Amino acid sequence: ALSAFAQPESPKRPNVVIILADDLGYGDLGGFYGGEARTPRLNQMAEEGIVFSDFHSNGPTCSPTRAALLTGRYQQRVGIEKPLPTNWDDEGIGSEDNRDEITIGEYLRKVGYTTALYGKWHLGKHSSANPVFHGFDDFRGLTCGCGDYFTKTDRNGYPDWWHNDKREFQEGYATDVITDNAVAFIQTHKDKPFFLYVAYNAIHFPWQTAEDDELETRLEGGDYTSPEPGPHSKLGPHKPDEVPDIVRQMIARLDEGVGRILRALKEAGIDEGTLVVFTSDNGGYLHYNKGVWPKVSSNGPFRGQKGQLYEGGQRVPAIARWPGKIKSGTVTSATAMTFDLLPTILDLADVTPPPADSPHALDGVSILPLLLDNRPPAPRLLYWRTPRQKAVRDGNWKLVTTRSDDAPELFNLQSDPGETSNLAVSHPEKVQTLLSRLHAWERRVDSGL
Repeated sequence: ALSAFAQPESPKRPNVVIILADDLGYGDLGGFYGGEARTPRLNQMAEEGIVFSDFHSNGPTCSPTRAALLTGRYQQRVGIEKPLPTNWDDEGIGSEDNRDEITIGEYLRKVGYTTALYGKWHLGKHSSANPVFHGFDDFRGLTCGCGDYFTKTDRNGYPDWWHNDKREFQEGYATDVITDNAVAFIQTHKDKPFFLYVAYNAIHFPWQTAEDDELETRLEGGDYTSPEPGPHSKLGPHKPDEVPDIVRQMIARLDEGVGRILRALKEAGIDEGTLVVFTSDNGGYLHYNKGVWPKVSSNGPFRGQKGQLYEGGQRVPAIARWPGKIKSGTVTSATAMTFDLLPTILDLADVTPPPADSPHALDGVSILPLLLDNRPPAPRLLYWRTPRQKAVRDGNWKLVTTRSDDAPELFNLQSDPGETSNLAVSHPEKVQTLLSRLHAWERRVDSGL
């Protein structure tokens, strides 16, 4: 018989899986997003969960969005406003400027979660930047921005596939290898709460399908830094306004990987105890290298592409699924952003976030009420900044300008989601108000406030 003083076992905290695609545009997926690629598993995930029509990456390029995802804070506070270089250096998370940042893995490990990252890190290549020093119990993948899918060699010719803080090669097509690692982790850790971050490098260049292993690939010691088309790109000829077949194949393989992960959760009996979120780190390329390349990806009806702060550069697909918790078949037009994922996960794991006056205070907000009860977050202003552009969003109003505030553009996204009509001249007061708010935000993040 149980002791009279025995306490009932506390319920297991939910598992969390974040799946991040690389350079996947708003219009690349099939189903709701209307893309040309075959994506039956992601379409089903959308039917079984909630689909976002107004979800945004924190940056229009890789590293900034990943920094915001892992910290729940504007990437400017982390000191990562542009993609980190591929050569070995001391920039990135854990460097002298931001070694005190707290990642989602560190928050969750403190309350008993096992944490893992499989795939692309791209937050620093120096020794102290390795994921195992930033909250992850296990890491297998690449530290750079774009490794070859077969040889796992970066564009500077360095081998770049790791197990924790040691280089350890894994044979196979990178998308499949990342999926294999994720599935094995789920099978091994199904009995205790876990946080799994699956960061695919698809569909980032070099554009290679799973059948391209016999074609020319990157070799150690080579130089693949040229932005010109070449044999390692595999993009192939296609119509200039059409997403190429090789990219559609890469998306289909990514979709298969997502399906395998969802199936592993079901087979492990933890499907209903797991929140899965799928999104992209930024919009897709349309014309890489000033039009030298033909069209690569699709951003649907939106203007601009990766690297730009028009909607095409940072409005991205996003799907969340949690059987029994998230109502299936939901579509939301609520505005959300990558850095909202960390506070949302802390909320569902019952972890208290840092106070507002803390140096680690979060900028994102929990969207758990949106996921569970269709209650959108309170109105707020959202900000973006790159080395060339900056932008601010206030409801349906969005202002885009340069770093020197030259010729600001003002758009009403409700009536003009494609950002075709600049309303700056007809609404000068709105321009000045948004510029003032943007400047105030810049002062705050640049001074650490």
